[in-house]
Amino acid sequence: MKFDRFDRLIIVFLLLTIVGLSLLLSRTIPERTTKIETRNMERELAAQARQALLDKLYSPVAASMQAGQMQEALLKLEEINVRYPGEAHGFILKGEIFDRLGVPDKAAASLVQGVKLNGDYIDKRSSVSRRDLITRLVDSTLPGAVSAYRNSPVNAVLKENLANLNYLKSRLAGGCE
Repeated sequence: MKFDRFDRLIIVFLLLTIVGLSLLLSRTIPERTTKIETRNMERELAAQARQALLDKLYSPVAASMQAGQMQEALLKLEEINVRYPGEAHGFILKGEIFDRLGVPDKAAASLVQGVKLNGDYIDKRSSVSRRDLITRLVDSTLPGAVSAYRNSPVNAVLKENLANLNYLKSRLAGGCE
């Protein structure tokens, strides 16, 4: 079969049309994200939503703490803990309040409960991290707790306090439960 000038012109236009359509389609098709990127984005969104919820729920407690009204903050915290009994943030705030009140054994016990429920409170990179508070508490009270336990090893309260402080120390060092 012999191609004349008209046939060649039609073939060229047909090829140009195919190239143009392929370029147009390649620009309009959205880039696909990988499963890992999608999972990371979902994890980040969930963390932001959780942080916003915690800020909203515990804002009365935080306001009382900033005003220096620790007893009132504890009362508000107990009201919230009745509605959300297993929330780790409540235990962490309770530990922070007890630390400010100068009751380190109760502070350590509350912090242990919170960290056991959610290890993000130890993680340096977490938005809810309380690593500095926990480090300061452990560093300031562990030596006294060790000597108190050595003086009275049968005292269950001292033993429990020492166990809580050692647990927090091990988690700070990167240990698992």
